[in-house]
Amino acid sequence: MRKRKERRIDCYKSSQKILLVGEGDFSFSACLARAFRTASNIVATSYLDKDSLVYKHSTSVPHLNKLEKLGCVLLYKVDVYKMHIHPILKKTKFDVIIFNFPHAGHLAYTKITWN
Repeated sequence: MRKRKERRIDCYKSSQKILLVGEGDFSFSACLARAFRTASNIVATSYLDKDSLVYKHSTSVPHLNKLEKLGCVLLYKVDVYKMHIHPILKKTKFDVIIFNFPHAGHLAYTKITWN
């Protein structure tokens, strides 16, 4: 079996076991997976169940499809406060854990006033 070439993106390497916590539309996970050309070392999680995720973030559908195709482990209904008891996560060691700043769930609106 031929060894896969290691790929890098900034401080992340395709050889690292990476956990992504609290993904919104899974665009960050999909970006890493595309750059690495594999997601076999990536576990990506969402607080939402899959149906709610797709309803709230319809843009997640192509990202989820790509991640599945590249071998990513996708986990839904993962509460960051209870990861230590999750049946899969409690048994897995990771090199990198990424928790991107969560979305506040509303559209940002900034009012600019000029004096």
